Amino acid sequence: MEAENAALREQVRALLERVQELEARRAKDSHNSSKPPSSDGLRRKTKSLRKKSGKKAGGQLGHRGETLHLVAAPDEVVEHRPSTCPQCQTPLEDAEVVVRERRQVHELPPGVRLQIREHQALHVRCPTCAHISVGDFPAEARSRAQYGAQVRALAVYLVEQQHLPLGRVQQLLSDLWRMRLGRGTLVSWIAQAARLLEPVEQQIKTALRQAAVLHHDETGVRRGGRLAWAHVADM
Repeated sequence: MEAENAALREQVRALLERVQELEARRAKDSHNSSKPPSSDGLRRKTKSLRKKSGKKAGGQLGHRGETLHLVAAPDEVVEHRPSTCPQCQTPLEDAEVVVRERRQVHELPPGVRLQIREHQALHVRCPTCAHISVGDFPAEARSRAQYGAQVRALAVYLVEQQHLPLGRVQQLLSDLWRMRLGRGTLVSWIAQAARLLEPVEQQIKTALRQAAVLHHDETGVRRGGRLAWAHVADM
């Protein structure tokens, strides 16, 4: 019995050492070991290093905030003239204006819809030789019907800059302008924009390689249910 107890105590001691080793290994991350930040995963919660300032939350006294200002040349001016004098009931249609008090409302135009421009190539018969000449379509009208450059640019902007999913972009364009876009169309527009911007991308990469100092960062994202990392470098 004593020998068996001693063997069990030794086994428990070894197991405790193993547990402590595993817990210490699990607790290691990029902040307390040589492990890279990409190995931290999304479970680690960062702790802010900012110290409490003692100030109340919100805008501080003397802070220059952002407000909406009157514009010098509005798109539309609507005059509101009183019809009669409340004192003596005299009509005021032609009365002198002594003060103009201005207020402005910034609003989207009602009934915003797609502007559809039709191009017609005219077939014209020459009055001298009867030869028929055909006008040239512009570059934006390569087929019978297509979306313009501004529509394509907006869709790419929403996906790449605002990080909206393709389905959300399809829904937004449909709700606002009744555009029925296929997902394959959006993907092709993004690929086309990538090809057009490739020279600019190469110039940015060259400038980064030649910079004396670079700032690097990485952000954890979920891709297909797994952890992936988006790496960013800027000067």
